[in-house]
Amino acid sequence: MAEDQFSDETLDVVRNIKAAAESNEESRVYALASDALDRGFRHPMLFNARAIQLGRQGLYYDALVDIEAALAFEPHNPFLLKAAGECLLKLGVWQAACRAFGAAIESAPNMVQAHYMRGLAFQMNGQRQAAISSHTRAIELHPEYAEALGSLALISAAESKPENVELYAGRALALDPQQPTAHIALALKELGDGNADKTEQRLRDLLNAARFGDDPRANEVLREIGDRFDRMGNVPFAFAIYTEVNRKRRAIHERRFAGKRTSAEVALQTSYFLRVPPWGSSTVSAIQLDAPASHIFILGFARTGTTLLETVLASNDHVVAFDEKDCFPEEAKILLESEAGLDRLASLDEETLERLRNGYWEKMREFGRPAGGKVFVDKWPFNSRRLPLIARLFPDAKILFTIRDPRDVVLSCFRRSFIMNPDTFEFLDLEDCARLYSGIMHLVFCAKEKLPLNMVEVRYESVVADFDAQISRICSFIGLQWDEGMRDFARAADGTVDLYAQSGREVRRGLYSGAGQWRRFAHELAPAFPILQPWVEQFDYSTE
Repeated sequence: MAEDQFSDETLDVVRNIKAAAESNEESRVYALASDALDRGFRHPMLFNARAIQLGRQGLYYDALVDIEAALAFEPHNPFLLKAAGECLLKLGVWQAACRAFGAAIESAPNMVQAHYMRGLAFQMNGQRQAAISSHTRAIELHPEYAEALGSLALISAAESKPENVELYAGRALALDPQQPTAHIALALKELGDGNADKTEQRLRDLLNAARFGDDPRANEVLREIGDRFDRMGNVPFAFAIYTEVNRKRRAIHERRFAGKRTSAEVALQTSYFLRVPPWGSSTVSAIQLDAPASHIFILGFARTGTTLLETVLASNDHVVAFDEKDCFPEEAKILLESEAGLDRLASLDEETLERLRNGYWEKMREFGRPAGGKVFVDKWPFNSRRLPLIARLFPDAKILFTIRDPRDVVLSCFRRSFIMNPDTFEFLDLEDCARLYSGIMHLVFCAKEKLPLNMVEVRYESVVADFDAQISRICSFIGLQWDEGMRDFARAADGTVDLYAQSGREVRRGLYSGAGQWRRFAHELAPAFPILQPWVEQFDYSTE
């Protein structure tokens, strides 16, 4: 990059930032870069300097925006490409992270960290052999790379290769006695060998040291080990693992979601609908290009059976299902963030409503799921807080709202791993999760009173207990003919759900109740019970 393309004033600012960086004045670097960018100066170092500090604050999306701005000046800069990959890794965008690290390696083939981090992204993307190759290459370049050795130990544990677990973990711990991924790999092996006491002590030491958390696959394995302790009857230790993993994730992402809590938007909407009169119906939307025969939303809280229901319906050849893709345009979603926006939504003219509908359908087409002439199923639990948009934009849509014992729901959300977003961030604290559940239920039942919604409840436990009758009832409601093949719903999973997600893996196993799991954790869940009790009674689970 030629420096003569920048003004002397810009280069003076850059020199000041370099001097501050050389003096380890991190706060000054950030202040100088932010001030210069705010005043209109543009230089890749300015964007990169600010991005580094934003990343340290956990503001990975904002950091990524700055890194991409810097890449516009230097598109092949390997350090910027690696930094972009790191942000994407933190954001859980695994495939994009793989591409970013790959581009960094193309520009700098011997960049050790890029190989290692690409291996982490490959692991999360389910590409185990590619992950092994990446970690192996990192070790070839830097034989004392403890993190890469720990990752190979963990992969060896997953492949049931105990000799390799001991080899790689031993090398990693010789270099770094507290290397967390190596300890997790050894814990997994010890547990498989029946040494539960040794495993527990190793993991307690690890959790107390609090050095774990940077390897996303290792965090998932920790949760899996927690599940195994649960099955062995050691519920307190299982719950301790879930709690500590969540606490670490919360610390990593807390700054990122400060001021962006879903619960705040839910509370605002609920308060609004408690005081306003009912909304009237919208005009039926105009015929769309490639319009579906009917439009179905599957809503509910996470872990209430939405994926099961979607997969069952998708096994019918007359259905096109959409798994957790956000199709509502930003212009529409922003209306839900304030009472003034909700007032405006209530009074939008038909021309504006039609433009927003078109924005939704255009996004759907971009995701590559044309639904012309078929039943179109949009499944995303968190659209439950977008009922005002559904009522106004899609007055003909039918809504399947799934419910499940609230205690099982909150336990499942707390103990499972989710991609972080403003909704799932609140799952990381037990009482926050319970409050979010209660808030969304309040909103849904309040909205049912004030919005023209065509909604039926679907009880997860009833679907499992009496599958044919419940699915036939649902088919009748949405105007879909029952298909005998719907009993074999697991075959549809490959094309509709994320098989690496917990719910995706579960539907492949067929019907599974999981009812009453909360009972084993009654002591640990006690702080959430008062929050959930009104809904336990509302949904008639109090006797179960």
